[in-house]
Amino acid sequence: MKKSTAALFATLIFSSTSYANPPQTPDLVQGGNRWSITFYDDSSPTHTQWATQTLCFYAAGNVGTHQRYEWVSDSFPDWNGRATQEGDQIFMHGDYQWPHGQARDRGHDGMEWQIVTGDQIVADKVSTLGTGHWKEWIEDERFGRTVGFGNARLQRIGNCEIKDAEEALYHYLDLELPLDPDGNVLDNPAGIPMAGGSTGATGTTSARMFSSDSDVLSSQPVEFMPTAGTSRMD
Repeated sequence: MKKSTAALFATLIFSSTSYANPPQTPDLVQGGNRWSITFYDDSSPTHTQWATQTLCFYAAGNVGTHQRYEWVSDSFPDWNGRATQEGDQIFMHGDYQWPHGQARDRGHDGMEWQIVTGDQIVADKVSTLGTGHWKEWIEDERFGRTVGFGNARLQRIGNCEIKDAEEALYHYLDLELPLDPDGNVLDNPAGIPMAGGSTGATGTTSARMFSSDSDVLSSQPVEFMPTAGTSRMD
Protein backbone atom coordinates (compact mmCIF):
# COMPACT_ATOMS: atom_id res chain seq x y z
CA MET A 1 0.00 0.00 0.00
CA LYS A 2 2.81 2.41 0.89
CA LYS A 3 4.62 1.65 -2.36
CA SER A 4 1.47 2.24 -4.40
CA THR A 5 0.84 5.58 -2.69
CA ALA A 6 4.43 6.69 -3.22
CA ALA A 7 4.33 5.67 -6.87
CA LEU A 8 1.07 7.55 -7.41
CA PHE A 9 2.47 10.67 -5.71
CA ALA A 10 5.61 10.56 -7.87
CA THR A 11 3.49 10.15 -11.00
CA LEU A 12 1.41 13.19 -10.13
CA ILE A 13 4.50 15.31 -9.47
CA PHE A 14 6.23 14.39 -12.71
CA SER A 15 3.04 14.67 -14.75
CA SER A 16 2.41 18.15 -13.36
CA THR A 17 6.00 19.20 -14.04
CA SER A 18 5.85 17.92 -17.60
CA TYR A 19 2.52 19.64 -18.20
CA ALA A 20 3.81 22.95 -16.83
CA ASN A 21 6.89 23.25 -19.03
CA PRO A 22 6.72 26.20 -21.47
CA PRO A 23 5.33 26.92 -23.95
CA GLN A 24 1.95 27.04 -22.24
CA THR A 25 -1.25 26.51 -24.23
CA PRO A 26 -3.28 28.64 -24.11
CA ASP A 27 -1.04 31.48 -23.04
CA LEU A 28 -1.73 35.21 -22.59
CA VAL A 29 -0.48 36.51 -25.94
CA GLN A 30 -1.11 33.95 -28.69
CA GLY A 31 -4.51 34.59 -30.23
CA GLY A 32 -4.67 38.07 -28.68
CA ASN A 33 -2.74 39.86 -25.93
CA ARG A 34 -5.53 42.23 -24.81
CA TRP A 35 -7.66 41.07 -21.88
CA SER A 36 -10.46 42.59 -19.83
CA ILE A 37 -10.46 42.19 -16.04
CA THR A 38 -13.50 42.81 -13.84
CA PHE A 39 -13.53 43.22 -10.05
CA TYR A 40 -16.29 41.63 -7.93
CA ASP A 41 -16.32 42.52 -4.22
CA ASP A 42 -15.76 39.24 -2.39
CA SER A 43 -16.93 40.73 0.93
CA SER A 44 -20.37 41.48 -0.53
CA PRO A 45 -23.09 38.80 -0.19
CA THR A 46 -24.05 39.58 -3.80
CA HIS A 47 -20.42 39.94 -5.01
CA THR A 48 -21.04 43.49 -6.22
CA GLN A 49 -19.44 44.19 -9.59
CA TRP A 50 -17.15 47.21 -9.75
CA ALA A 51 -14.73 48.31 -12.47
CA THR A 52 -13.67 46.57 -15.65
CA GLN A 53 -10.21 47.49 -16.93
CA THR A 54 -8.22 46.29 -19.93
CA LEU A 55 -4.68 44.93 -19.92
CA CYS A 56 -2.02 44.32 -22.56
CA PHE A 57 0.29 41.34 -21.98
CA TYR A 58 3.75 41.05 -23.54
CA ALA A 59 5.95 37.95 -23.56
CA ALA A 60 9.03 38.32 -21.37
CA GLY A 61 10.75 34.93 -21.67
CA ASN A 62 10.79 31.81 -19.53
CA VAL A 63 12.20 31.10 -16.08
CA GLY A 64 12.30 27.37 -15.39
CA THR A 65 8.74 26.07 -15.67
CA HIS A 66 7.30 29.59 -15.66
CA GLN A 67 6.36 31.63 -18.72
CA ARG A 68 6.82 35.34 -17.87
CA TYR A 69 5.00 38.44 -19.08
CA GLU A 70 5.00 42.19 -18.64
CA TRP A 71 1.62 43.90 -18.63
CA VAL A 72 0.36 47.43 -19.10
CA SER A 73 -3.18 48.74 -18.73
CA ASP A 74 -4.51 50.75 -21.67
CA SER A 75 -7.56 51.86 -19.64
CA PHE A 76 -6.06 53.09 -16.34
CA PRO A 77 -3.03 55.44 -16.27
CA ASP A 78 0.39 54.17 -15.20
CA TRP A 79 -0.94 50.79 -14.04
CA ASN A 80 1.49 48.05 -14.97
CA GLY A 81 3.40 45.07 -13.67
CA ARG A 82 4.52 41.51 -14.26
CA ALA A 83 2.86 38.11 -14.57
CA THR A 84 3.98 34.51 -14.59
CA GLN A 85 2.18 31.42 -15.91
CA GLU A 86 2.60 27.77 -14.99
CA GLY A 87 0.11 25.48 -16.67
CA ASP A 88 -3.27 27.21 -16.46
CA GLN A 89 -2.31 29.23 -13.36
CA ILE A 90 -1.34 32.89 -13.59
CA PHE A 91 0.07 35.10 -10.84
CA MET A 92 0.34 38.88 -11.27
CA HIS A 93 1.55 41.95 -9.42
CA GLY A 94 1.34 45.60 -10.38
CA ASP A 95 1.39 49.20 -9.18
CA TYR A 96 -0.35 52.51 -9.82
CA GLN A 97 -0.13 56.13 -8.67
CA TRP A 98 -1.66 57.14 -5.35
CA PRO A 99 -2.64 59.89 -4.97
CA HIS A 100 -2.85 60.15 -8.73
CA GLY A 101 -0.35 62.59 -10.14
CA GLN A 102 1.52 62.85 -6.85
CA ALA A 103 3.16 59.55 -5.92
CA ARG A 104 4.11 56.68 -8.20
CA ASP A 105 3.66 53.05 -7.22
CA ARG A 106 1.99 53.64 -3.83
CA GLY A 107 -1.04 51.65 -4.99
CA HIS A 108 -0.61 47.90 -5.41
CA ASP A 109 -2.47 44.96 -6.92
CA GLY A 110 -2.08 41.21 -6.83
CA MET A 111 -4.03 38.71 -8.91
CA GLU A 112 -4.09 34.93 -8.79
CA TRP A 113 -6.26 33.33 -11.46
CA GLN A 114 -6.64 30.35 -13.74
CA ILE A 115 -7.55 29.91 -17.38
CA VAL A 116 -10.81 27.96 -17.32
CA THR A 117 -11.59 27.56 -21.03
CA GLY A 118 -9.55 26.75 -24.09
CA ASP A 119 -9.30 29.23 -26.95
CA GLN A 120 -12.73 29.64 -28.52
CA ILE A 121 -13.67 31.55 -31.66
CA VAL A 122 -16.38 34.12 -30.90
CA ALA A 123 -17.37 36.67 -33.57
CA ASP A 124 -14.23 35.80 -35.54
CA LYS A 125 -12.01 36.49 -32.49
CA VAL A 126 -10.23 34.17 -30.10
CA SER A 127 -11.95 34.28 -26.70
CA THR A 128 -10.45 32.72 -23.58
CA LEU A 129 -11.85 33.02 -20.04
CA GLY A 130 -10.11 33.10 -16.67
CA THR A 131 -11.33 33.41 -13.08
CA GLY A 132 -9.64 33.97 -9.76
CA HIS A 133 -8.86 36.57 -7.12
CA TRP A 134 -7.80 40.22 -7.15
CA LYS A 135 -6.62 42.20 -4.12
CA GLU A 136 -5.75 45.88 -4.09
CA TRP A 137 -4.18 48.05 -1.39
CA ILE A 138 -2.36 51.34 -0.80
CA GLU A 139 0.78 51.97 1.24
CA ASP A 140 0.28 54.13 4.32
CA GLU A 141 3.47 53.37 6.30
CA ARG A 142 1.37 51.32 8.74
CA PHE A 143 -0.64 48.21 7.88
CA GLY A 144 -1.62 49.35 4.41
CA ARG A 145 -5.05 50.62 3.31
CA THR A 146 -7.22 47.91 1.81
CA VAL A 147 -9.07 48.93 -1.33
CA GLY A 148 -10.68 45.54 -1.69
CA PHE A 149 -10.43 41.77 -1.74
CA GLY A 150 -12.28 40.55 -4.79
CA ASN A 151 -13.02 37.88 -7.30
CA ALA A 152 -11.85 38.50 -10.84
CA ARG A 153 -13.09 37.53 -14.28
CA LEU A 154 -10.72 37.87 -17.21
CA GLN A 155 -11.44 37.48 -20.91
CA ARG A 156 -9.25 37.66 -23.99
CA ILE A 157 -10.78 40.36 -26.20
CA GLY A 158 -8.31 40.96 -29.03
CA ASN A 159 -4.94 42.51 -29.78
CA CYS A 160 -3.40 45.61 -28.28
CA GLU A 161 -2.58 48.53 -30.53
CA ILE A 162 1.00 48.84 -29.24
CA LYS A 163 3.21 45.80 -29.82
CA ASP A 164 6.11 46.58 -27.46
CA ALA A 165 5.92 46.59 -23.66
CA GLU A 166 8.33 49.49 -23.14
CA GLU A 167 6.50 51.65 -25.67
CA ALA A 168 3.16 50.81 -24.04
CA LEU A 169 4.56 51.62 -20.59
CA TYR A 170 5.28 55.22 -21.55
CA HIS A 171 2.38 55.66 -23.97
CA TYR A 172 -0.25 54.92 -21.31
CA LEU A 173 1.50 56.78 -18.50
CA ASP A 174 -0.61 59.93 -18.81
CA LEU A 175 -4.06 58.56 -19.61
CA GLU A 176 -7.03 60.41 -18.13
CA LEU A 177 -8.52 58.67 -15.13
CA PRO A 178 -11.57 56.67 -16.24
CA LEU A 179 -15.12 57.46 -15.09
CA ASP A 180 -17.75 55.12 -13.73
CA PRO A 181 -21.25 55.00 -15.30
CA ASP A 182 -22.35 57.84 -12.97
CA GLY A 183 -19.51 60.10 -14.08
CA ASN A 184 -17.39 59.69 -10.96
CA VAL A 185 -13.62 59.58 -11.34
CA LEU A 186 -12.09 56.16 -10.64
CA ASP A 187 -8.87 56.77 -8.75
CA ASN A 188 -8.17 53.06 -8.20
CA PRO A 189 -8.23 50.30 -10.83
CA ALA A 190 -10.77 48.18 -8.94
CA GLY A 191 -13.17 51.13 -9.05
CA ILE A 192 -14.35 50.79 -5.46
CA PRO A 193 -15.83 54.01 -3.99
CA MET A 194 -13.94 54.89 -0.83
CA ALA A 195 -14.67 57.01 2.25
CA GLY A 196 -15.25 60.66 1.44
CA GLY A 197 -17.22 60.30 -1.79
CA SER A 198 -15.99 61.31 -5.22
CA THR A 199 -15.53 64.46 -7.22
CA GLY A 200 -17.77 63.53 -10.16
CA ALA A 201 -16.77 64.17 -13.76
CA THR A 202 -14.49 67.10 -13.03
CA GLY A 203 -11.28 65.65 -14.39
CA THR A 204 -9.75 65.66 -10.91
CA THR A 205 -9.54 63.02 -8.22
CA SER A 206 -9.93 63.22 -4.47
CA ALA A 207 -8.17 61.25 -1.73
CA ARG A 208 -11.22 59.02 -1.25
CA MET A 209 -9.22 56.27 0.38
CA PHE A 210 -8.61 58.34 3.51
CA SER A 211 -11.18 59.55 6.03
CA SER A 212 -9.18 62.49 7.41
CA ASP A 213 -6.50 64.91 6.29
CA SER A 214 -4.07 63.41 8.80
CA ASP A 215 -4.26 60.10 6.92
CA VAL A 216 -3.24 61.51 3.56
CA LEU A 217 0.24 60.53 2.45
CA SER A 218 2.73 63.36 2.12
CA SER A 219 4.33 63.08 -1.32
CA GLN A 220 6.01 64.97 -4.10
CA PRO A 221 4.61 65.51 -7.61
CA VAL A 222 5.31 62.65 -9.97
CA GLU A 223 8.45 62.88 -12.04
CA PHE A 224 8.93 59.90 -14.29
CA MET A 225 11.46 60.00 -17.10
CA PRO A 226 12.65 57.09 -19.23
CA THR A 227 16.14 55.98 -18.30
CA ALA A 228 18.50 55.09 -21.10
CA GLY A 229 19.62 51.48 -21.03
CA THR A 230 16.94 50.37 -18.59
CA SER A 231 16.94 46.57 -18.43
CA ARG A 232 14.05 44.23 -17.77
CA MET A 233 14.12 42.03 -14.74
CA ASP A 234 13.11 38.39 -14.78
